[in-house]
Amino acid sequence: METRVKIYCITHEICSLIKKVLSKHNIISKCENYTELSVTKSIDDIVSECKNSADIVILDQELDKEFKQRMVLSLADLTFICLPSLKDNDLPDVPENVYQISEPFKLSEFEEVLLKIVNKKTL
Repeated sequence: METRVKIYCITHEICSLIKKVLSKHNIISKCENYTELSVTKSIDDIVSECKNSADIVILDQELDKEFKQRMVLSLADLTFICLPSLKDNDLPDVPENVYQISEPFKLSEFEEVLLKIVNKKTL
């Protein structure tokens, strides 16, 4: 089964780095610039679209707290990777489907977490 990854971030550089790691493992990904997206779509619309187009969702640290909470709580069937972590307790109780990358952000740690998730999904 093909793993689909959706990346929500604000900076193009972070997205490019993540996409390099994903493509190395032949994982299909799509990057969404949250700043641009939030101008034309509501959080509910974004959540709804994501539900049908991703298996793993990557959330950047700089994203709006309400958006991150809504995504994680509304899409419990998906797996999330939060970069570098959910700051300031964006989620009081971190669910099992959320993996947090520690600060400072290291691509090697991200890749390790990603492969762990992908391997778990293919079992």
